[in-house]
Amino acid sequence: MSDLREQYDQPQSEWPLRETADNQIAAQLQPLKNLSPDASISLIKLGEKLFNDKRLSRDKTVSCATCHENRLGFTDRRKVAIGIDGLAGTRNTQAIFGIEHWQSFFWDGRAANAEQQALMPIENPLEMDLNPDLAVERVNSANDYRYFIQGAFQTETLNKQQMAQAIVAFERTFEAPNSLFTQFINEMQNNPKEAIKLLTDQQIEGLHIFRTKAKCMTCHEGALLSDNEFHITGLHFYGRRLQDLGRFDATADPQDKGKFRTPSLLGLEQSKPWMHNGLFSSLGGIVNFYNGGGARPKPRDEYKNDPHFPETTELLHKLELSKTERSALISFLEIL
Repeated sequence: MSDLREQYDQPQSEWPLRETADNQIAAQLQPLKNLSPDASISLIKLGEKLFNDKRLSRDKTVSCATCHENRLGFTDRRKVAIGIDGLAGTRNTQAIFGIEHWQSFFWDGRAANAEQQALMPIENPLEMDLNPDLAVERVNSANDYRYFIQGAFQTETLNKQQMAQAIVAFERTFEAPNSLFTQFINEMQNNPKEAIKLLTDQQIEGLHIFRTKAKCMTCHEGALLSDNEFHITGLHFYGRRLQDLGRFDATADPQDKGKFRTPSLLGLEQSKPWMHNGLFSSLGGIVNFYNGGGARPKPRDEYKNDPHFPETTELLHKLELSKTERSALISFLEIL
């Protein structure tokens, strides 16, 4: 371990070479910095009010903050989101931070930008179940919004686009949860020898395994710890009760069946349970899943000859991590 610690107490350019399943060069680990355009305080305040306002739901019981709680790192700690009338959604709530780093939104990428995404939960019948036009009417008729609208747009009323713009301006102020990893990677930019002192030997070993033998950086790379791509890990339950076709819902392309966007791993402990369906609640389970090469379901019954049965990505394969290596990897994942 002393040798491994010495390998990581220097700039990343001198670290052991990153390994990926496709032999592509993964982006280095680095601090996640907001890339947000400047927004006025008035616009952000309006967005904050909208984000927390339950009047944007049909029966005025659900707001954006219902599923994205500040105290929980803007997640909800549920397997799937719970919306109006206690209706359960179909997917796990993702945390909100670093939104300018994403190239698409939702597990299936159906929103191309944050402003488009902001209006979709309002209209979703399992979430807030309110026509966005009616939501705007409610806001424009509420006396307590007049000051905020005037300050943000110098007008007396909002339109849908402005409502989305304000919500996103507030969301752009969200930063990734402060963690030991964020402290480490920030310090690493200036003083590697001090940065490495923040980690235990087991965490350093876990970092090394994350970057090399486990090939985690094939998909979890760069500041966001996500490649912004869509992959099939085998958890689509195609043709079964819990079926979720993922990216196909957004594109209608049969090649996208069972694909889901790679989530960020930042604030990992705060965002449990994990996967698009909240299937895993322990990091041990996650690590064992990937150590075994992911899920590789076989078509059954009427699906045996289905040419579009989702095939698990070849980026996943058995890792053969020892128990000690798995424990070290978990130790590192816990600090993200």
